[in-house]
Amino acid sequence: MPFDGFLMNVTVQKIREKILGQSLRNVYLYHQILFFSFDDGDLKISMHPNFSYISWTEHLPMNTEKHSLVELLRNRTRGGRVVEFTSKGYERTAKLVVSKIDELGRLHNYEIYVDIMGKHSNCILVENGTILEAYRRVKTRFRDIFPGEAYKEFPSEKLFPEELRDAETFRKALLSTGTKKLSEALIGIVQGFSRTSAEELLFRADIDDVPVVSLSCEDFRNLHDAYFSLLEEVNRGTLYLYFEREEPIDVAVYRIHKYGDFKECEDLFECLNRYFSFLEQKDVFVQKKNRLVSAVKSRLESLLELQSKLDAELSESSHFDIYRKYGELLKAYSYQISPGQDRVQLLDWETGEQVEVPLEPHLSPIENSMRYFKIYSKMKRKAEGIRERLAELESEINYLQQLLVTIENSENVEELSEIEDEMIETGMISSRGHGRKKTESPKSEPRKYVYNGFTILVGKNNRQNDELVRTSAGNDIWLHAQGIPGAHVIIRTGGKQVDDDTLHFAARLAATYSKGRYSSNVPVDYTFVKNVRKPKGFKPGLVLYTDFKTLFVDPID
Repeated sequence: MPFDGFLMNVTVQKIREKILGQSLRNVYLYHQILFFSFDDGDLKISMHPNFSYISWTEHLPMNTEKHSLVELLRNRTRGGRVVEFTSKGYERTAKLVVSKIDELGRLHNYEIYVDIMGKHSNCILVENGTILEAYRRVKTRFRDIFPGEAYKEFPSEKLFPEELRDAETFRKALLSTGTKKLSEALIGIVQGFSRTSAEELLFRADIDDVPVVSLSCEDFRNLHDAYFSLLEEVNRGTLYLYFEREEPIDVAVYRIHKYGDFKECEDLFECLNRYFSFLEQKDVFVQKKNRLVSAVKSRLESLLELQSKLDAELSESSHFDIYRKYGELLKAYSYQISPGQDRVQLLDWETGEQVEVPLEPHLSPIENSMRYFKIYSKMKRKAEGIRERLAELESEINYLQQLLVTIENSENVEELSEIEDEMIETGMISSRGHGRKKTESPKSEPRKYVYNGFTILVGKNNRQNDELVRTSAGNDIWLHAQGIPGAHVIIRTGGKQVDDDTLHFAARLAATYSKGRYSSNVPVDYTFVKNVRKPKGFKPGLVLYTDFKTLFVDPID
């Protein structure tokens, strides 16, 4: 759900209690987030297009970014006192007013307007009705946001929710929207309403999203009762945090009944920050993942294209033996060939067939023979070189395909960062802009499962795959999806016999964390670790193995 007007109003009220009369210590910008710092914490304003919001947090400024708005805010408002912080009704605009006396003793009242509107989110510094600077300088059909322009509030003709407490007024306001669907009408005429709150209202009233004109008198009564109950919850100002599979998926200042798992928050900011921090971390994860996948796929596509070209060249040069045959025939029958001929028919003593041999007329038979031997040697060397290069390409392609699987199977930023380090070390991506101290955070551990008393480990990346093989005992069991990229799986046997059920479960893990995770009946090879080796020069995560058996299993859902 977007940060709707209801949540905006409640959040602004809570923050006002903290900052009214307080001195503004500093302003920072980091990753599209503005921090207005006070003694007891920071007003956080995120202008990220996918999750814009405001909150209150404890912030330690790190890796701050430069911006003309930040520089001007520091220059004009730092040290000033907050005299007002309000929202515009239930719209998603807030106004922060900072009063400050300059070096000449003149009093300034700076107005900072905050629009929380997705990709249109903005922060605008205004004095005496004139824009001084903005986070986003934009020109729209409603207003121009540039220094020197007169500030205009975002136009809105929506009704304040309290104006519709009367049932008849409520009915007439909705009917004025004509043939619009009910959800569209609510969003269009009442401040604060979003798609989520409109859907919740319909659920409470037990009404389908039909055109307003088709509603009965009973429908209007039920709808008004539901509207009244929703407003009562909004006015209580209690934040609800909603979960799905133990992950936060929504927040609202009213109950959303389509979610079964929720928490009623005692601390609004704790829940608000928990939800949006999750979104921010997820966004960082998705961006990093997409960047790494893009780098691997780009390299993979270029190698596959080169492989195709080399295959074609090898096919063209694979008939080089015919030139050796020409040279041998010309050398053997040189005494029978007259000078100046451009071709000659000669008997191949190996096949008993006549072979037509093209000649260079200006060369003698022996010179023609030597010429063909040189062509043969050159093409043979070329074919050998192509085969060597193709073998190298195949190894690198296998590595890249393995790398793709480890990226896709990654579950957090830390795991991706380890893969990123590997890609930097192999020269696949530049370290510029991605450098981190290796001691910044501890390395992740392999996935660990305990099944029937056995510990089963699953590598999360190529380094872990290699480490698992290197540190396992010879009688531990190693598993890997056959012929496709995937994780290395190790069953720590402790010298005990592994039962078929455990072996089958480990094989399903190997299938799950492989390229065949969405297939069925995936072949998984298994053998003792002592039969697995990593030849010198092999890419990370790639090994050779012998004396294996194969299970056919389905991945774990």
